[in-house]
Amino acid sequence: MTVDRHGELAARLEGVATVPFGPKIEALRIVKDATELEKLQVACRLSDAALAQVLPGIKAGDTERTVAFRLDAQMIALGAERTAFDTIVRQRAERRDPAPRPTDRPLQRGDLVTMDFGARYEGYHADMTRTVAIGTVAEWQRDIYELVALAQQAGIAALSGGVEAGAVDAAARDVIEAAGHSAHFQHGLGHGVGLEIHEAPMLGYGRTGKLSDRVPVTVEPGVYLPGLGGVRIEDVLVVTAGDRARILTSTTRELLVL
Repeated sequence: MTVDRHGELAARLEGVATVPFGPKIEALRIVKDATELEKLQVACRLSDAALAQVLPGIKAGDTERTVAFRLDAQMIALGAERTAFDTIVRQRAERRDPAPRPTDRPLQRGDLVTMDFGARYEGYHADMTRTVAIGTVAEWQRDIYELVALAQQAGIAALSGGVEAGAVDAAARDVIEAAGHSAHFQHGLGHGVGLEIHEAPMLGYGRTGKLSDRVPVTVEPGVYLPGLGGVRIEDVLVVTAGDRARILTSTTRELLVL
C-alpha cells in the first residue's frame, strides 16, 4: 500500500500494530506451478509467432515505430490479451535503455536493429529480444553478435537447480570480459518473469540466492559499442531440477540479415 494509505489506517486502528510484510509475496511467486508455466509458455509462443510474421517484411526505410506497431498488432491478433510491456525497436543501440520509445527514424542498410518485446497471456508476461541486420552486415557486427551468442549459451548452460544467481551472470559475463568488452556489458544478465515483467530472482553480478526447479528467468547478455551500435539476445527459460533449463522462446538465435 502507499505511505499515505498506511498512515490513514494506522491512525484509525487503535491498539492494532501494523507489521511490514517485506518481500514475502515476491518470494512466494518465484516458483511457478504447472498452470502458470503453461500460460507463460503460451505467451512465449505468441511472441515467437508474431516475430515470424513480422520479420519477412522488415526492410530499409521502415521506421522503428512501424516495426513496433506491426509486432504489437500481430501479438494481439494471435491471441495475446495485450503486450507485456511497451515494445522496444532500436537501431544502433549503444546502451541498455530501460524504456526507449520507438521513433520515426528510418532503418538504414547496414544497421543492427534490436527488438525487445513480448506478449501477455492470462496475466503472464513473455520477454524476448532479437537483433537483426538490415541489408548487409559488417565484420565487427558479426563479431559482437557471435560474442553475445556465446555469452548467452554460457549463461544458459549454467542454469540448473541449486545454482547461485550470481554464478549464472558470471558464466556469461566472463565470456564477454575475456573478449575485452567488459565495459560494454553494463546490465544484469536476466530476471524472473511471471505476473510482472521484472520479478525475482534477479540474475546479476554478485546476486545471492539459489535457483530452484520451476523458476522462469530471462538470459539476455548484450554488448553495446558507443558510436556504432550493439547486440542483445534474450530468451525465457525455466530452471529444472536437472542440469538443463527448458527454453520457452524458440526463434532462431542465428544472425538474420534482412
